[in-house]
Amino acid sequence: MGISTRKFADGTELTQSFPWGVYVGGKAMCSDGRVRTIKRMAQTADTFFSVPASVRVRGRTVAGYVTTETVQGLSTATDDDPEIVRFIAYTYRKNGELLPGRREKR
Repeated sequence: MGISTRKFADGTELTQSFPWGVYVGGKAMCSDGRVRTIKRMAQTADTFFSVPASVRVRGRTVAGYVTTETVQGLSTATDDDPEIVRFIAYTYRKNGELLPGRREKR
């Protein structure tokens, strides 16, 4: 069994365990502009585009999901707009207010 880390723009990354291809961690850009280590990550995606996860903000756990998109928020990466890993907080969950800006609503 091996571990593989794929690097994205702005210091973000996703780490997978092989041979199963299960996500085990990484680093994601949060809505406050900081790259944070993903503390917990579901082994399987809940949709084709996102994986439930959590990060720590000021010592508290914030639940949400990670997804990949371009730095400008588009779906197709180019040389001028590379792919990045983003963490989107669930506003309706405990501590969701700790991350400003774009957040997932119920």
